[in-house]
Amino acid sequence: MKEIINKIFTFIKQQPYGLNKFDKERKIVEIMKLQIKHHKENCQIYRTWYKKNNFIDPAKICKYEDIPYLPSAIFKQINLKSTNNNNKIISSSGSTGQNKSIINIDSITSNFQKICLSKILSSSIGKNRKPFFIVDVEPTENFQQDTISARYAGMSGYLMAATSKKYLLKIDKSGKLVFDKKIVREFLDCIRKEPIILIGYTYMLWSFLIKRNDLRLKRVNCHKDTKVIHFGGWKKLDHQSVDKKKFIEKLLKIININKDSILDIYGFSEQLGTIYISKGHTGCNVSSYSHILIRDPKTLRVVDDGKLGFMQFLSIIPLSYPGFSILNDDIGYISNRKINDNFESIEFKINSRLDKLESRGCGDTLPNHYYI
Repeated sequence: MKEIINKIFTFIKQQPYGLNKFDKERKIVEIMKLQIKHHKENCQIYRTWYKKNNFIDPAKICKYEDIPYLPSAIFKQINLKSTNNNNKIISSSGSTGQNKSIINIDSITSNFQKICLSKILSSSIGKNRKPFFIVDVEPTENFQQDTISARYAGMSGYLMAATSKKYLLKIDKSGKLVFDKKIVREFLDCIRKEPIILIGYTYMLWSFLIKRNDLRLKRVNCHKDTKVIHFGGWKKLDHQSVDKKKFIEKLLKIININKDSILDIYGFSEQLGTIYISKGHTGCNVSSYSHILIRDPKTLRVVDDGKLGFMQFLSIIPLSYPGFSILNDDIGYISNRKINDNFESIEFKINSRLDKLESRGCGDTLPNHYYI
C-alpha cells in the first residue's frame, strides 16, 4: 500500500501537461500494475472477477492496451470498495431513471483527487483564485433539493479555486428560479474590474444565461482572464438540438469573451478528480495523470484515431475502489493527436449523434462473463 501511495503522490507532483510520452506510459503502466495488485488484495469481488475472466498476469502488462477495464455501469449494480477506512459515498446517475453509481472515497483517494483537479484546473484558469459567480441557486434553498445537491456535488471541486462564491439565481415567491438582482448587480460590477469565473452546468447556462439573456453582457468589457466554465447536462439539451457549436455561437453573442475562454469540462463520478478540459471548439485535453483509448463497440479492440467507439479511461488516482480503468458508455473519438519532441498531446470529442452506431451501451456489448 505504501509503495503505490508514494508512486502516485510522486507522479502527481509533476505538471499536468508536457510529460514525455514514453516516460508517461512507463510510469502509468507501472502504477496500473500496482493498482491491480492492490485491488485484488483488498476487494474480493474484484479479485474474483479478475480470476473469472482469466485476465493477463499484471506482471506481463507492458502497454496501455493490456490494462483490463471495468464497465462504468458496474458501479450502478455493485458496491465496490478496496479499503476499510472511513469512506465518503458519492452517489450519482447519468440521467433520470438510472440506478445511481456508488463510489467509495477515502481520505487518501480524496486527497489525490483534490491535487489532480486543482493542478489541471489551474493550468486553464490560472493559479490565482478568483471570484466565482454560479448560474444556479444556492444548494441550501429548499427547491428540488435532490437535484440541487447532485449539481452542487459535481461543482464543489471547482469551487476550491474561488475567493468568493455568489449564486446568480434564487427562488421567487411562486417557486420559480429567477435571477437574484442584488447578486447580478455585484456580478456586473465585478466583471468590469477583475477576472472572474462564470460557472454552471451546461443546461443551466443555456436555460438561464443564453435563452433568457437577462444579464445583457454583450456590451460589458470582460477582463481578458475571465473564464466561462460549463460541464455536464448535455443530455438535457438533446431535445432542443443544442450541440457544442451552437452553444458557443449563442454564448458569444451575449458575452464579450474569447471563445478559447469558454471551458467545457468532461468528467464522470467513477473517476472524480480526473477532468478533461476543452477550450472553445477544441477537443477535451488528456492530462499527464490519465490516458484514453477508444474501443470498437462490437469487437472492443482499440481503433484508429478519428473512429468512433467506447472510451476507456485510465486514471492513476483511485485507491479506495477499483476505478482506475473504466470503459465508459459514452461514444467518442480521438480528434487530435500531436507528438513533438516525444511529448504527446491528445484531444478527444464526445459524439452526440449515437445514430452513427447501433444504439447500445456497454451492457449490450460486453460478453456476459465480463460482468462481476
